[in-house]
Amino acid sequence: MSAWSKRLIEPLISRFVIHYHKTARPHYDLRVVMDRRLRSWSLLKEPPRRVGERRLAIERESFPVEAASSPVFEEEAFGRGPVIAWDEGEVEIGPEAAAELKLRFAGSKMTGTYRLRRMRWYPGNQWMFSRIEP
Repeated sequence: MSAWSKRLIEPLISRFVIHYHKTARPHYDLRVVMDRRLRSWSLLKEPPRRVGERRLAIERESFPVEAASSPVFEEEAFGRGPVIAWDEGEVEIGPEAAAELKLRFAGSKMTGTYRLRRMRWYPGNQWMFSRIEP
């Protein structure tokens, strides 16, 4: 079985960090290490903590993994600003589908199972981020 085929059926253990990003428009950035890159989604509100809560998550440009510990980030959409690690830890990434990611977080604030689902009905790279299990 190829590495790609295995990835489609087996979960992957990786790292995540959620930054509170102080820009002209403060927001949170969910950053997950995937394929040796730091994949990023911006959330205008604090990440959902209760089952059933959801947030709009807009996928942004990815960064090198080493950027996770950087004290300052610059993004096309929000500009440059300092970041504070709001939470970080391990994340189990379930088998990938093109329009959905299932994530099980093991951080100090983010624990439990979440779903990132691409919004087909809305133009752009917008996803719905929701907590689905404790």
